[in-house]
Formats: sequence, structure tokens, C-alpha cells
Amino acid sequence: MTVANMKDVIKRFGNVQALDHVSFEIQEGEVLGLLGPNGAGKTTAIRALAGLIGSDSGEIMLFGEKQEVNNIRLKQHLGLITQEVTVFEELTAEENLRFFGGLYGVKGDKLRQRVKETLEFVGLSEHSKKAPGKFSGGMQRRLNIACALVHSPKLLFGAVDAS
Repeated sequence: MTVANMKDVIKRFGNVQALDHVSFEIQEGEVLGLLGPNGAGKTTAIRALAGLIGSDSGEIMLFGEKQEVNNIRLKQHLGLITQEVTVFEELTAEENLRFFGGLYGVKGDKLRQRVKETLEFVGLSEHSKKAPGKFSGGMQRRLNIACALVHSPKLLFGAVDAS
């Protein structure tokens, strides 16, 4: 099953053409890596695919539907692991997961179960009541990943600085 598809996508920012007829397809279970130097358009492609920005032309499909800017329903199926750690340092690990799960509409018993499962998955169960400001860098990164996974996304984006 095709999860995501970009076909001949063009995106310009003023005189800069960030995407020049970009085309690719992602099948369920596949991993796709976008590699290239700074300014190659990797982040722009992910932002367009996620519906955070529009394209000037071309077609973007997610889960068989046309992706449009601010399509909340499609965004509920996406997870984003940012390059920078983006958690709330004043909240506990558990509270961070409850917050991010709630943003995606997960509630009640399902949210409690997903928080528990996700903390176990990233190896932070014993640190669930601690604030990430006291975590090591690796623990903060694992919590960041958990925040992107807590709502069980169908498609996961991850940004890594390869420099």
C-alpha cells in the first residue's frame, strides 16, 4: 500500500527553487532517507509532505488522499521526530507524553495505555515521573522520540543532522 507520494513537486521561496520536480513514493513498511547538503530541500520536502507548507505545483498524496496545508485529519496520522529535542522541561516524561498524545486526540484509558507502552518502548519507564531537564542527552532524545510515537502514527518523519 502506498503511504505517501510526491509527484513533480515544485516549491519556490522568492527566487530560490527549493524543490525542483521532486517525485518519490513510500510504501507501507518502507524507510526512506533524504540525503543531501544543506539547502538541498530535504526539510522543505518533509514540510510539504506533512502539509505544513504548500507547493507551487505537483501533487502530494498521503494515505490515498490529496495533502493540503493544515489538513488536521491527515496530520493525526503523522509523527515528527525533530532534530532538536522539543519537549517541555518543566513537565515530567509522563506529562509530556500525555500532552502530545492529547494533541493528537488520544484520551482516557487509551492515552494512559499508550503513555505506558511508549515509555517502556523507549526505556524510560523508571523515569516517568522525572522532568527531562534532569535527563542525559540520550534520555532526552528517547523522550523526544516517544512524543512522536505516543499516538501510534502511520507515518513517522525523523530529522537527523548528519554533519
